[in-house]
Amino acid sequence: MLQISLVVKEHGIFELIMSIFMFASTFANSGISLAATRIVAEELDGNNGKGLKTAMKKCILYSLFFGIIACLLLTASAKYCSSVLLHGKITPIPLYIMAISLPFSSVITSLSGYFTGIRRVSKTSVSRILTMLLQISFTCLFLYLFPSNNLSIVCTYLILGMALSTIFEFILTYILYIVDLRKKLTRSISGETYLKKILRIALPVAITSYIRSGLSTLKQMLIPFSLEKYSVSCDEALSQYGQINGMTMPIIMFPCIIITSCASLLIPEFARYNLKKDFTRMNQVTSFIFKFTSFFSICIIGVFLTFPEEICYFIYHNLEITDFLVLLCPLIILIYLDKIIDAMLRGLDKQVGVMFCNIFDLISTIILIYTIVPVFGIYGYIAIIAISELLNFTISLIQLYKATHFKFDFISYVIIPSVLVLTTKFLFDVIDDYIEYDVGFVIFKVLIFIGVYLLLLGTFNIFKFIRNKKIFCIRCTK
Repeated sequence: MLQISLVVKEHGIFELIMSIFMFASTFANSGISLAATRIVAEELDGNNGKGLKTAMKKCILYSLFFGIIACLLLTASAKYCSSVLLHGKITPIPLYIMAISLPFSSVITSLSGYFTGIRRVSKTSVSRILTMLLQISFTCLFLYLFPSNNLSIVCTYLILGMALSTIFEFILTYILYIVDLRKKLTRSISGETYLKKILRIALPVAITSYIRSGLSTLKQMLIPFSLEKYSVSCDEALSQYGQINGMTMPIIMFPCIIITSCASLLIPEFARYNLKKDFTRMNQVTSFIFKFTSFFSICIIGVFLTFPEEICYFIYHNLEITDFLVLLCPLIILIYLDKIIDAMLRGLDKQVGVMFCNIFDLISTIILIYTIVPVFGIYGYIAIIAISELLNFTISLIQLYKATHFKFDFISYVIIPSVLVLTTKFLFDVIDDYIEYDVGFVIFKVLIFIGVYLLLLGTFNIFKFIRNKKIFCIRCTK
């Protein structure tokens, strides 16, 4: 854990490495996940599963083609990336290892699109959980057997663990895919139609994804350089960058796993609603998902605002990022809802609009980083994150309204649960005014907090239901 903390906290180098990986991975995937999901969903809905084998064969070949090209490009540029983009802090070896994993990662994305399309994400979820556990095990094993405080070596261990677990995930996911496909009735038809359909869906997404991912990588690389202009050293700039992107944001995004799982299921659902023009059902599902996401995200905000010290100590055994967590956690509702909206828009065949929204957001963010961070430092960067999330959410919500005419109920989705969660926080601040670092007791307090919040939420909803029922009865009597 000491070696990993060295990478994340003191240097932030691993976050820069991962930004390079995300760009290479975006090229390797080239929009195939959405294409596979939509084609599979439409085939099942219209043809009872016929032709799935042919369609998925084309998707896998598409993934392999772009995955191999991405592997070659990253290998060729590894030396430049390590010396310039990574400030010469590490050797190219981690990037070479990363490149090898790209074809496997690309095929996994295609197969995950298949399971999402057939509404069996549980299989890929189990595979992903096992992969993450294996990645942690590999990394801990390397650090235990070959301990080192050398930054480059520790990064190599982290990337090697990720690459080996990716290969394992590919093997497991492919086996699950073969077993599942044999259960379905399939017939071989011309693959030309499927190939054209894959290209029609995937390439626009791929092109805009390249731009978006490239801008995202540029943004991540620009942050340490801009912090250096704020009269801090290179190491201090990387340290502050690592504290935000490598420590604080993972805490904020961890509960989003639940939201991401729901979002992936919305793509095939909304594709079917859009195909049938069933806007009534679409708006019903949208209302339910928005309400669930809002209640969930505001509850998480309340937990982070009430127990920031305990959470930071429990995860990292230090309190250095407590202020960052408190400042950034109110953005959770924007981040989580935006992921839901993006999934809905992709299901409605509005993926290009989503990408252009992200591109516009990234360009605006890059300009702000270049101009504001050198003046205000790390707190300027926090303000930029807030502006970026608000801008992205607003544009996405406008796109959803144009596509479905769904109206966002700000009072029911935001104001009411916020008042209830602040009430819960006030009760805890009055009753429990000391910090407790015992893990079991912290978990117990968090569970009690969630229970009180749910109780208040349930009580309010019951009161609202009774009130509405009385009004309805009065109107009927009249």
